[in-house]
Amino acid sequence: MSTPAETGNAQKIRFAPRGALFIAPAPKLSDVPGTGTVLPDGLDALGAPFKNLGYVDEGGVTITPSIETDPVNVWQSAVPVLYNVKSAAFQVKATLMETSKLTTELFFGAKWVESRDVPGLFRLDLKSTPELSEISLVVDWSQGKVQYRCVIGRAMISDRGAIQLQRAENGKYELTIDALDYNGGLGYVLTNDDLNDSGSTVQEPAAARLSGNTVQQGGTVTLTGENFAAGTPAVITITGPSAGKVTAAQANTDDAGNLTSTISAASDAAAGVYTVKAAVAAVEALAGALTVAEAPAAFAKAA
Repeated sequence: MSTPAETGNAQKIRFAPRGALFIAPAPKLSDVPGTGTVLPDGLDALGAPFKNLGYVDEGGVTITPSIETDPVNVWQSAVPVLYNVKSAAFQVKATLMETSKLTTELFFGAKWVESRDVPGLFRLDLKSTPELSEISLVVDWSQGKVQYRCVIGRAMISDRGAIQLQRAENGKYELTIDALDYNGGLGYVLTNDDLNDSGSTVQEPAAARLSGNTVQQGGTVTLTGENFAAGTPAVITITGPSAGKVTAAQANTDDAGNLTSTISAASDAAAGVYTVKAAVAAVEALAGALTVAEAPAAFAKAA
């Protein structure tokens, strides 16, 4: 009898040591193209109009997709022959720890208004028939270089917990947020995780930098880089006022894909700004702009 192959892989176990919640006004059909909230389609940092809700309690964020079904029973079978979708939901629950204009307005479902008569005094009115506002919600979480992002285009606050005012514990704002239909969907999840088990690891983009932005004629600076192909020759290009007077020492990347090279400015290199780039296996990274300054007169004579 053959022994079953081991299928467990501890490297695929994921935690969420870092994360954040972001909200923005939900997109509207009346929005002019190029205006309003644009939902993210990648993992880049979010800009306006998304705002960070700040610290969440140590319980983190709970994301619950659910599908409620009804069985289809028939005369010829004692068990259902089919299940039909009755309802679907996508829910996010979190307890916010910061007391701010953003978190309190979200929790109370109303806006703060500054008093016209008393500077620094704000009032929030709770209406007997409150207006329910729609939001877009983004939940980010990551472990090392592995990132996940959950995006809900339209959502509403469906439940709120009680605020406990205590001497020894901070006020908390417990919220349950439910997704609404948006173009036939409830939301989506983005990740750079290796879900296809291709064996590839999540890589940061190749990067290069200079140890200094200025060098005198006859001086040197160091170029370093990382996340390039390992064990491969690097091509360092330098363009500027005088060709061939600012040069780079030949270098190869190490086994980890790191790169180190010395950039030298000749004593007669023309002063000015030079652009330095590093390329390895057709992957190029800009190291930066290097300014070559004229050497002091005494140094120039010695050179």
